[in-house]
Amino acid sequence: MDKTKQEHFRPIIQKRVRDLQEQLSESAEDAKAISPDRGIGRLSRLDSMQMQQMTLDAQNRRKHEMQRLKEALTRIEKGAYGICQLCRNDIAVERLEYQPDVLTCVSCAGGRR
Repeated sequence: MDKTKQEHFRPIIQKRVRDLQEQLSESAEDAKAISPDRGIGRLSRLDSMQMQQMTLDAQNRRKHEMQRLKEALTRIEKGAYGICQLCRNDIAVERLEYQPDVLTCVSCAGGRR
């Protein structure tokens, strides 16, 4: 993939990283531990704990996605973005638009090579 096409994805990836950072900061309060001395009923406490766990899981997924996106930015810097890490062919632009942190082309991802 040529440098111009690679650079096309830089602002897209940077915007997604900013969006993820914003989502992480917005959900930080919901991820805090539920204080045992907080006066809520047993079922409400269980519901709160379940909601907290779901928030923690979502935060974890966002952190992993953010890391993959930062690695994609590094690949842009090195001129290696958009190149399948298995077969070394270009990854389809449509695939990168859908998932800009992807590492493999469709053929390699499906195990066809």
